[in-house]
Amino acid sequence: MQHELVDIEPCTDNCARILAAGEHIVLMVSPGNPYFSVSRLTILFQWAAQEIKHVDIVVSDLQMTEATYLARGLPDSEARKKARADVRQMASRIRRARHAAGDPDLRVSEFEDWTGNPEYRRARAYVQHAMQDPAYSALCRQGTRDAAKARMPAGWEPTEQHITTGLIHSEKALPFAINAVGIFGASQTVTAYSKPAAQFTYFFNEDSAFRAFPGQGYIGLRAREPEVKSPSGAN
Repeated sequence: MQHELVDIEPCTDNCARILAAGEHIVLMVSPGNPYFSVSRLTILFQWAAQEIKHVDIVVSDLQMTEATYLARGLPDSEARKKARADVRQMASRIRRARHAAGDPDLRVSEFEDWTGNPEYRRARAYVQHAMQDPAYSALCRQGTRDAAKARMPAGWEPTEQHITTGLIHSEKALPFAINAVGIFGASQTVTAYSKPAAQFTYFFNEDSAFRAFPGQGYIGLRAREPEVKSPSGAN
């Protein structure tokens, strides 16, 4: 498997083996996250199409995107407005990146499209059960807190209600991290995100009380930025 285009961080050796099999990958994409530029998406699509037999792009839906703004304390109307704009912008970026990558054979959907899928519902119920565990609940809330603070002024803190509202993002995304293999009916699947959070990697730790489903892997995946060459003779 060629890694010239990307940097890969498998959670475990088993995740690396599932990736190396090259059967199926799910790339999770977040509207409103500046990391997912057209240029980076183009690189990710090119790499995935070259190395993996079946590729799915799953995008955070309007409810999830809105929740990220509500977790930062924005009023409902402003959060919804920003979320709508972000979702439209990401759809445009994906179309442009797909074209720039040579129109590879990949499927694009939103998390909301899968909420009626039996395997998604099974995994989400499992996630909800895990969220009742005090240790995992604390980890999940801390991850939501960190995500909310990341783009806010130094010293700003979300309220407990902000964090609770923001949890819907993890609750809807986690089923794809732990059971995309079942949701898509694949023999084995690896799910990828640019910067995996602890509440996701938790399910791949051997000592965790809750574990990912069999045949499921998880990796950090980032487009490798092209080197910018200095002008000839520059110091």
